[in-house]
Amino acid sequence: MSEKPFWEGKTLMEIQNLDKRVKVTMENGDVFIGKLVRRSRDTDGICSLSMQLDAHRTYLHVFSAESSDTQPIIPSYVDTVELLDDPEYERIDNIEDVREGDIFVAKDGNHYPIKHIGDYGLGATFCVSLPYGIRAWLDDSAFSYALRPKPQLPDRDGLWFDKDDAIWQVCDHQAVPVYDDADEWGLQREVFSVSQLGQYAPFRPAKAVEA
Repeated sequence: MSEKPFWEGKTLMEIQNLDKRVKVTMENGDVFIGKLVRRSRDTDGICSLSMQLDAHRTYLHVFSAESSDTQPIIPSYVDTVELLDDPEYERIDNIEDVREGDIFVAKDGNHYPIKHIGDYGLGATFCVSLPYGIRAWLDDSAFSYALRPKPQLPDRDGLWFDKDDAIWQVCDHQAVPVYDDADEWGLQREVFSVSQLGQYAPFRPAKAVEA
């Protein structure tokens, strides 16, 4: 698989629908990071996809195309446009550390959920999910890195449910399991640091409901 920018082969609308942060490097070396949030059309009918630079509605035109359904080009003052990773994901650079459930990031910037890891032969180790339910094996040579979802841990004080619907009391970055039986409820003696709760993730806030 040859290296190419993530946006190559996509329409202007498809790029906007990714709804991801991008890094735009200008020809003069300036760098801008943000989302492509505005699609507009000029007097000649050319569509543009732009990044908002400030609160005063200053926009940087990043992509231009004949219509939202056609493939765009970047203007001469833009050097590269790169897709940035979601901060909720851990980056895995060593191919040997990749697990099922990670996201395979190819050298062209495309992302593929990994469904199975095995030895397909011919240098293909990862079976990934493609659109329309299609599965395919990708060459290891196409691997750039992988992304692994970070566990969703409690980020504020209060009551939280873990993945098994058990309740935890969180206060000052520490968590205590809550026991609940037919007669009473209370706190258990064991205290955990929130950073130790990965095996119980994902967590979600417990909401109080009036009886």
